[in-house]
Amino acid sequence: MMLRKFALLPLVVSMGMASSQHPSAAEFNLFCRILGKANDMMYGSNYVYNENVDRVIMEEMEELYNITTGNMNDFGKMLWKTKDFLTDHPPPKETKNRQEAHRKIGKLIDEGEKKIEENRKIAVDANKKIDEAKLSVAKGIYGEHVTEVPKEDGNISDILGNTSSIFVNDTSAAHSCGYYENSPGKTLINDLFCLCVGDPIDAHGPCHPKIWPPKRRSDTNGNWTQIKYGSETLGVIQSFNESFEKIERVCRKEVIKGKIKTERMLALLGEYVGMIGKVATKPAEDGKYIFGHSGRSKHRELVTECDGSFGESDGTEAAEKYNEKICVDYGKNFKNGQYEIAWHNKFREASEKMNEEKELEKKILKNRATLLLLKSRAWIAYSREKEDETANLDDTTLSNLFDGTKPSSISPFPYLVLSLIL
Repeated sequence: MMLRKFALLPLVVSMGMASSQHPSAAEFNLFCRILGKANDMMYGSNYVYNENVDRVIMEEMEELYNITTGNMNDFGKMLWKTKDFLTDHPPPKETKNRQEAHRKIGKLIDEGEKKIEENRKIAVDANKKIDEAKLSVAKGIYGEHVTEVPKEDGNISDILGNTSSIFVNDTSAAHSCGYYENSPGKTLINDLFCLCVGDPIDAHGPCHPKIWPPKRRSDTNGNWTQIKYGSETLGVIQSFNESFEKIERVCRKEVIKGKIKTERMLALLGEYVGMIGKVATKPAEDGKYIFGHSGRSKHRELVTECDGSFGESDGTEAAEKYNEKICVDYGKNFKNGQYEIAWHNKFREASEKMNEEKELEKKILKNRATLLLLKSRAWIAYSREKEDETANLDDTTLSNLFDGTKPSSISPFPYLVLSLIL
């Protein structure tokens, strides 16, 4: 199946497509972009917590801790390992100062270990969010029966084999696309077939020259959930699995055209809702809830219902011939001033989960910043004696400078030092 490899492709907006003359080409292009983004989300990598970065910070603190130990055996073991370090950064000379530094640094190390343990737990929670988001996307594409992300060499055939979970009705376009009492929007696949395929009728495909209703000139026709691939008179009727694979293949070719454009899922869904009713020339027309045929040049007034059946539009535009009923009617999905589309909700939920995961990643970075702060405090504790000596030395120097009766043993150039200080 091509779906698993779709995520490796750039997401693009295709301009000047070969299918641009088809009445639902723009809607199909949007579907392809949504499908591409969904695959990016579904097959993206999980979060990997790099504990080694935090461990490097801790190792420096542990080195300071070991150097200030009161155990001479331990110190002797450290001596040869750290002799270069000790030359540049000698430990406190006074026993009590060394003990105090050892105590403080040990406490800081304990705090650091807690932060690392917290990061481990946060990383687990972050991956749970990612897995939940991936599963939500999979359910939006394939249906509620999905329990794990589809795998090319595993469960994808079983998932696609359950057409009753994928389609509102797996034997009727009219019952799946909003014509009867059931509302569409169950899955992305359901609505994609409503938009582009319909029943086995002798009509042109409204989306793309390669995607046609499953109708042969002979008596052997396909069924709703299948497509005829290509415009040839005896075009092959694909099984559902093969039909969806062919649609994905067409999508891939569509999206690799034009300029690369990174898009957010929520923005794509907003664009989708904005295209509902585009076929209607007036807000009050029957087509105001219909998704499809926004690029129709003739007989837009005929697009009033979506049952996937044979239409009346036999005009001069070949790509618009008899296909005005191949569409999605979201009238039953419009409630309280907004559209309730199940697969949209799944994708929104996935986007929210991904945002929550990003916030968890920020917590890990915040804890890493805390570790750096703890390391700085460890250095302060380690260097306290030396800083105190320097402070005392500075005090002595200044005292001698301002006491004219006492010669300075620190600097033979008191006026130069004073000018530098002032």
